[in-house]
Amino acid sequence: MAFSWLSAAPHLNLNHSLLPAALAQAETYLQTRGDQPIVPNQIALDGLDNFDEPMPSQSSDPFEILKLLEVDGAPATVGSTGPNYYGFVTGGSLPVALASRWISDTWDQNSALGVMSPVAAKLEGLVARWLIELFEFPSETAVGLVSGSSIASLCALIAARDHLLERTGWSIQQRGLFGAPALKIFAPDSVHSAIPKALRIAGFGEDQIHWLATDDQGRIDPNALPRLDSKSLLILQAGQVCTGAFDAFERLIPTAQAAGAWVHIDGAFGLWAAASRRLQHLTHGMALADSWSVDAHKTLNVPYDSGVVLCRHPMVLSRALSSSASYLMTDQGRDGMMATPEMSRRARGIELWATLKFLGRQGLSELVDHFQGLAQQLKAHLETSDYKVLNEDGFNQVLIALENDTATNHALALIQESEEVWLSGATWQGKRVIRVSICNWQTESEDIARLAEIMAKAAQSAP
Repeated sequence: MAFSWLSAAPHLNLNHSLLPAALAQAETYLQTRGDQPIVPNQIALDGLDNFDEPMPSQSSDPFEILKLLEVDGAPATVGSTGPNYYGFVTGGSLPVALASRWISDTWDQNSALGVMSPVAAKLEGLVARWLIELFEFPSETAVGLVSGSSIASLCALIAARDHLLERTGWSIQQRGLFGAPALKIFAPDSVHSAIPKALRIAGFGEDQIHWLATDDQGRIDPNALPRLDSKSLLILQAGQVCTGAFDAFERLIPTAQAAGAWVHIDGAFGLWAAASRRLQHLTHGMALADSWSVDAHKTLNVPYDSGVVLCRHPMVLSRALSSSASYLMTDQGRDGMMATPEMSRRARGIELWATLKFLGRQGLSELVDHFQGLAQQLKAHLETSDYKVLNEDGFNQVLIALENDTATNHALALIQESEEVWLSGATWQGKRVIRVSICNWQTESEDIARLAEIMAKAAQSAP
């Protein structure tokens, strides 16, 4: 059967011709991206105007489409895949992760149900088992693969909401949320912005959220924990987004659970500290919680987008997120959609499996230790500079500031304009700061030394 939209290239075997061209283009990008400014310059940004056009009335030459992406698209990308991008806790992509992603994208599997893709179901099940073993969570823990820890947190908080209300005799499934008994949310005032967003989507208002004061590292004081009860949800952090700090799980969680509260741990990048013998002490007591959220596209260096929700109460998570219909065949292996909001979902478990298999326990431990070691090296470099390091030994984050906000902002602007490295800024406890997030497998000691040089020069130029 012929289609008129193929008239632009009627004699081409599109799969066999386009894929090698795309591969060559991708290889060129990876080989040359390091020679370009780390963020697009104005010329590159202006080039994006070449994409502007009315919706084409006829089909376009596919090779011309790839060419447009190469000429005008690639220069406007951010060099977050390389060793000198330290902003927003953005991880890189291990080669095996990227390669397996390409393969799985070619397979184009829908991992909603086991019957839809036996291979996706098998590998997703292995990933779930390996993660439970790695984090030393209860064997019955449910695992769902989602787009990132923002959605993972939302899944966990919805499960917590339903469970806490069910214990009061209120069924969300039957009666909905309106008119339900009030629940109380307790969260650190330093929590990541994804948590308030997830709480809002889950139906919680500001009046239900009690922000808990934290210390200079963003940790809750266990001695100041308010009285909780069976209608309480406590949110803790494994890796505060600015300082990298971890809450005192061993002290906080038993107290909360003795009162009947649900405990969720936001561990977007920090949960992986459990894989390191050197840093495992930071996660002691973490397995006592009811739910957890973590990203694979940060510390683990899996391509975007890849997040994980884990819940020690599998039936609670399933009731909150699963769906049923007469046409769904749910007895053919692992059904990934039963632990996630999506039904149709890409098979992101494939590259996650490949990455965990490639690294193994030892490789993952070395990767985590590498990031933490580089953070300590940067702090050592900055000891003789004008910067003040504001965080303790908190995993892979370095938080710094100059004498005043004006100087800090000026230095940050100079660093971002250097075209060699990129850092992000923030406001931490009323003070402007610079955040350095080290989580790319390609970053080495020499990169950190060069970063320190650029930062020191920027500080000397600050007013």
